[in-house]
Amino acid sequence: LDDWQVQLIEDGVPVEIDSFPVWSTRGGTGTAELVDVGLGTELELMARDISGKAVVVTGRALLNVFATYPNTYHRAAELGAVAMFVSSDAPDNLIRPTSSGSNLLDDNAIPAFQLGAQDLARLRRAARDGGSISWQLDARHVNGTTHDVIGRLPGSGELSGTILVTAHYDAWFAGALDNATGVAGLIGLAEYFAALTQAERPRDMLFLGVTGHDAGYPYGGVNQWLEKNQHPVDELELFMNLDHLAAKGEEHLGTTGIIDMLGLVLERPGDEERALFTTAHPALIRKFMPHILKFTPLTVVLPTVPSVTANGDLEGAMGELGVPSVNLTMATPHYHTEEDTADRIPAEQLSRAVKAHRDFLLDVLPMTRGQIRSPL
Repeated sequence: LDDWQVQLIEDGVPVEIDSFPVWSTRGGTGTAELVDVGLGTELELMARDISGKAVVVTGRALLNVFATYPNTYHRAAELGAVAMFVSSDAPDNLIRPTSSGSNLLDDNAIPAFQLGAQDLARLRRAARDGGSISWQLDARHVNGTTHDVIGRLPGSGELSGTILVTAHYDAWFAGALDNATGVAGLIGLAEYFAALTQAERPRDMLFLGVTGHDAGYPYGGVNQWLEKNQHPVDELELFMNLDHLAAKGEEHLGTTGIIDMLGLVLERPGDEERALFTTAHPALIRKFMPHILKFTPLTVVLPTVPSVTANGDLEGAMGELGVPSVNLTMATPHYHTEEDTADRIPAEQLSRAVKAHRDFLLDVLPMTRGQIRSPL
């Protein structure tokens, strides 16, 4: 990204609007009439003439993570839209950068920009009144090289197979929650299990730091490691993803953002909701829940990976390969914004989250493959 600018034009007067390009969308310059397409669903896109127009999308997030507009960008372009402007309901008019649902790099069709929720409301009003918008985005894709960071911890050999613990180490802005907390957990767990005697580790453990996750699905994450390690995948007994382990605010079992998304009631400020994502292996939930209840408040349990997953390039990719996978994560409206800073991470809360992971791993380490994958 070299340079960009967005200007709202009302009554012929251009006013600059703070923005951030949706990651990896096409560059370009243009001016177009605004059209409000609500949440950007298929019905809303089809109900309006958007050919040659700039679409305004009111994005919301379930569990503060799952965007309501994952396919809107590509579908709007198919229907002739020439630009897209979207918010992700971060607080205080903060801009939360995201990628489109599927990143096609140079084949991405149109420029797109994230705005703060309050600025996006200005665009919705302007669309109602016949306003226009202009944009300029100077951006290009270049190839680069990143590296995984790998730590191998041999077990006693009593049990075959390997447990793989992973955290992505790339981030937006300071990235304290997403994902310095996960990297801290990765290092802490590696130190703990390395301090055990080899006899106390009945099977091998692998600690993996990956990058590229925030570059836009399907690139990055564990994909690079998977391309070079097909054989070890067959030996994996468990994949654990460490992501969003602690954040300032009250931990609670909320309404997963659904009630708030419908506009029926406002969630509490600082809506940090925790969820456990697992593959459809009941033993994972059964073993994790006692430690969740001990170290964190009650958690939403979603045994649906890979069909529903916060990270298609992490636990989702492993789940697609049949590897039992877990991700105990929490989300805050401030992630992916410039306020994802270290002062928002309570050390005590992070410690509790890592201990829950530690004790779960201690339970799983001596389990056989059959026990981990048991349908009972």
